Amino acid sequence: MKTDGTHSKIGYIIFILGIFLLVSGTGRLSGPLEYNSFIPNKSIAIIFIFIGLSVVFSSFFIKPRKDQ
Repeated sequence: MKTDGTHSKIGYIIFILGIFLLVSGTGRLSGPLEYNSFIPNKSIAIIFIFIGLSVVFSSFFIKPRKDQ
């Protein structure tokens, strides 16, 4: 997996997880994803959006190691 230098491999995985949470929460809140057992109501969708955003922003703090 080639990264652009901003994220380490773990940071990249965390970033993708955050994007998944953000998209699933937004999809449930805006309507394309109707009721499902993963996100039963809109208040949980808002929680998923906030968790997704915080995970995406926290992934930027995990920097790749610099080889010396």
